[in-house]
Amino acid sequence: MQNSTDLLQWKEWNTQGFIPGPDETAEAFAARVAFCQQLESYLNQYISELPFKTDGQDSLPLLQEVFPLTQKLYGIAPKWVPIFFSNYQLTPWHAGCAWIFQLNEQTPTSAFLQLRSQFRTSSRYLGLYKRQELIAHELAHVGRMLYQEPQFEEFFAYQSSSNWRRWLGPIVQSSKESLLFILLLGLVIITDFAFLPLQVTTTTWWIGWGIKLLPVMLFGLALIRLMRRQRTLQRCQKQLEKLYDDPETARYLLYRLRDKEIQHFARLSPAAIRDFIEQAQRDNFRWRFLSQIYPPIIK
Repeated sequence: MQNSTDLLQWKEWNTQGFIPGPDETAEAFAARVAFCQQLESYLNQYISELPFKTDGQDSLPLLQEVFPLTQKLYGIAPKWVPIFFSNYQLTPWHAGCAWIFQLNEQTPTSAFLQLRSQFRTSSRYLGLYKRQELIAHELAHVGRMLYQEPQFEEFFAYQSSSNWRRWLGPIVQSSKESLLFILLLGLVIITDFAFLPLQVTTTTWWIGWGIKLLPVMLFGLALIRLMRRQRTLQRCQKQLEKLYDDPETARYLLYRLRDKEIQHFARLSPAAIRDFIEQAQRDNFRWRFLSQIYPPIIK
């Protein structure tokens, strides 16, 4: 059992969005927390090497705007995360991103947010993006900065959206999938132009429509995957709610799980999940941390 002083410290770190990585040791975790808490001073030392320039604007007021949302969804309110306003490497339809980085090989992993310059004075961009929802989305990634878990990452991040993006946003798992879809759309356009001077035959008709179906099929497969993963998340959360008898605690722990744990818990009974946690905490610091902050209810 963790002593009360350490447990209070862990709870504070957890609220600040510091969650141990899957293979992170207690010592490495404490070093990362210390580094992130002093991140702005470290960034000032390297500011000449960064593509962003600070304008002296305090990030905390903007962060505090979204803390009610991030606290509700993920149980985090990370006051330490710097925000930069810059259009550097952002496509016109890209409103912002979270940078997960190391200053050098000796420093721990940390993160900051980049928002499009327009968000410095405006709360919306293109009539689609809201600044508060965007910051909450990127903070969801910051809390899981040491996780390499692509299957459910975007499901958590898009929980901050209030419209159709909340449900359809996670349909794309990676930038490679987006690029493939765009390339297929480009292939459709090129094929249509190439066939314009040709006489329509059965062969050209089938080729043309076959190519048109490729992006449709890709979207359909992605939609099926989206629905299956959504069901897995829902089943996992329901089992955790039974174990903790508290939807909020279940939601917080779900956010802190790895892909394979979500899939595994979705198939287990609450008692079996409790047994898994009790066993995992003996050998893994991350689970020792999580089990102390979110102790399962013994029934």
